Amino acid sequence: MTSPCGDHLSLVLFKGNEGIGNLGVTTYEGMMTFGELAKHTRIEQNSDELDESLKCQRDVDNARVNGLKTYWENSKGTVFPNLTLFVNELDVNKTFSVAGRNMVEAIVDAGADRFISDGQGRTTFIKWLVAQPEGEQFAGHTISFKLIVTHTKSLRTEKAMTIMKQVFADYHVKLKKPNKSISKHFNTSCQLTRLTNELIDALPESANGRIALHGKITKGKLWTYDQFATLIQRFLKITPSKASTILSDEASYKAIYADCLAFITQAMQVLPLKLLDDETVSHDKLMFTRAIFASALGYVGRSLYDEMLGSDSMDPTWHKLVALDMPIEDIKAKFWTEKKITFVDGDSIKVIKATDKRIGSLICQSMKIWPCPELMQ
Repeated sequence: MTSPCGDHLSLVLFKGNEGIGNLGVTTYEGMMTFGELAKHTRIEQNSDELDESLKCQRDVDNARVNGLKTYWENSKGTVFPNLTLFVNELDVNKTFSVAGRNMVEAIVDAGADRFISDGQGRTTFIKWLVAQPEGEQFAGHTISFKLIVTHTKSLRTEKAMTIMKQVFADYHVKLKKPNKSISKHFNTSCQLTRLTNELIDALPESANGRIALHGKITKGKLWTYDQFATLIQRFLKITPSKASTILSDEASYKAIYADCLAFITQAMQVLPLKLLDDETVSHDKLMFTRAIFASALGYVGRSLYDEMLGSDSMDPTWHKLVALDMPIEDIKAKFWTEKKITFVDGDSIKVIKATDKRIGSLICQSMKIWPCPELMQ
């Protein structure tokens, strides 16, 4: 794939020194503008147009690009990871040293092959962005990139294609994404994250530090951040996208925060949290520490809130959340098996998936709370 515009691309690059250089390639690091990226690069055809045996990348799907559009529209401060761009040749015009680093002024000839090994979704979005009527104002935005020069006749040689495919595999095949807890906790552009973080900060002393923010359960922890966030979503009967709209209004945010805090504060009082500090008690032997229990408790809170909405007085009735008359501290209790929450598998007791609503219904029945519609489905 040569230049789509027929022009040379001038670059200033830092010369790299990476292990991939053992394969006879040269690496550089640089930066270009959105306008340059859109003008000088092409996107590999999808597999419905290009034979799969010739592809060196995955297809660019609409979901990925639309996700970037949504991110661009909603974020107050966008940032993109760097791209990886292959070229078969690079014309180096000048070499110089800055702060002990080797730099070059170079040109990617219009006839040189170029291929985006990582970042085709970002490039597709950027091409779309700068093509919009107001897109010219974003043409000067910058994005960093790694440039790998193969020194081959083209990028269709066996050597070049093998290296490009391997780089894609190195980047993605063994990639371990951050867990849901840390991803949600760090996403402060999301109003639901703001709410969840502030609720965690305001937890009563007995529950302080009980939420595993990075998703790793250790001694003393009750739930992961993701599990706690799910509880809040069940209570509010809300999705992250809907939350962005509702919680953006500060008055609504304060009212919702107050309701959530009242519910969470009372709920934490009925859980035997001190057991979490007992060295003789194993976290995975407890029922109330399970993800399905956190979800179930969210449904219970929703049920109680709906009950309050239907009341003429609208007086807060969170006091209905009292100590549970069920063995929430013992996952092996016969009660859970009889209620079809757990089952016996050899010498082990396992939890049946998607039984959070069943647990929620049992809790509502125990506390004489009318179940919310979600629990009656």
